[in-house]
Amino acid sequence: MTLEKAQVPHVRLQADEEHSAWMITYQDGTQAERRIGIELASQPEYKRYRVLAKQIARFNHGPFTITKNEHKEVRADWRELLAHVKTEGKRDVNVQRYKGLGEMNAEQLADTTMNPEKRTMLRVRLEDIVETDLIFTTLMGEDVESRRKFIEDNALDVKNLDV
Repeated sequence: MTLEKAQVPHVRLQADEEHSAWMITYQDGTQAERRIGIELASQPEYKRYRVLAKQIARFNHGPFTITKNEHKEVRADWRELLAHVKTEGKRDVNVQRYKGLGEMNAEQLADTTMNPEKRTMLRVRLEDIVETDLIFTTLMGEDVESRRKFIEDNALDVKNLDV
């Protein structure tokens, strides 16, 4: 089996001084830097995904045939298959993101935030105020690196993501 040069990410080995270990860093297809270190590799979910990846790998050889109703299409490799699935998944979908309620128009606010059947309200108690302030400052403050780290550290624990 041969890999095209474009398929192999540029991988670097870097010192993880916090854990007295090493980590692997690379850029994914979107050019975002990804890190695999002791924290990630020791997570039970990561270990389960690695086992699944090995089991799936034997089926990860093109060409792939996509069947929709009576129509069939062939994709040469998994990258083309992934691109097709992403395109189909976004069909007839309009994704909008807002940094704050002030960016929404009245109709959007009425349909989401102001609608008691669709909104979620959480009680914040005084004993939560310090942690709440810390999280609020992290997520809404100027320190982009802290916000990114918070999101990466907590991404796998998200149960109900409102997108």
